[in-house]
Amino acid sequence: ARGLREVGAVPNAGPGYAEPPAVGRGAAEIARAAAAGDITALYLFATDPIREQPDSALWDKALAHASLVVAHASVLTPGLREHATVVFPAESYAEKEGTVVHPDGRLQRLRTAIKRPGEVRAGWSVLTEIARRVGDDERVLSAPIAFGQLVSRVPFYAGLTLEEIGGRGVRWPAREQASAMPAGEVRAAGSEGATPRPTPVGQAPAAQGPAPTSTTPQAASGALRIGTYRPIWASPEVEISPALQFAIARQQVELSPADAQRLGITPGDAVVVAQNGTRLHAQAHVRAGIQEGTAFLADSLASDSANSLTEPLVEVRKA
Repeated sequence: ARGLREVGAVPNAGPGYAEPPAVGRGAAEIARAAAAGDITALYLFATDPIREQPDSALWDKALAHASLVVAHASVLTPGLREHATVVFPAESYAEKEGTVVHPDGRLQRLRTAIKRPGEVRAGWSVLTEIARRVGDDERVLSAPIAFGQLVSRVPFYAGLTLEEIGGRGVRWPAREQASAMPAGEVRAAGSEGATPRPTPVGQAPAAQGPAPTSTTPQAASGALRIGTYRPIWASPEVEISPALQFAIARQQVELSPADAQRLGITPGDAVVVAQNGTRLHAQAHVRAGIQEGTAFLADSLASDSANSLTEPLVEVRKA
């Protein structure tokens, strides 16, 4: 996510957080526009938004209304199988070559571990071919050429080479070129290992409301404010692997001890999480660190995923 922001894969900033020629749409805006018919073609690069994005019902409507849905995916999920017009087979993690950005700003290399099967091509190769066919030939013929274009367009990556990154990586914030980071995009980093926290151009930091407590209206009424997280094993690659069936992520709701006692729920109980007619089935987990009045749910699951919920409050009860 950090690397995508730094290279300009956000709606309101260009490479290196430069001012973009025009402000684009975010994911939620794209979904609303497609559902309304204002966008008729969608390119899904390594994502199934019905599974991974908030408001799965809206995305289902958006994909159903689009006249062209191109999916670039390594696994054909149910959402892609139903809606995709064209599917480009994507690389697995072990077949990729390129770079990633660690949360502390360290660029590290990805090296191909196994050969790509069949007609699978590198992601940059597919994108380059599509661009060429619509009249925008960037002449990217290899992964190193793509990397060269990357560092030439992000000022604080300037001069980086694959050889310099090597096996240990390079923290760009420690290089002289880090001064090219727009001053308004860096918040104070308190220690040597601290990570600069860029704010996208033109976007103020999101306001954070007060944490729910036992005296808030939702706690008093029995409703809980939800938080979400993505389990490390929540991916279709895990679900199709015979060796990883034991690791498939299932929905669980994490509750504070006080809320669990008030609701008559004990660890391991089967529970129902309800909101406006939507019902998710989950297993209860009681955690001492959970704030009273709050419930945490997993998203990006194949079933009972929290991204089907659209409101901030839910009701939790024993099944």
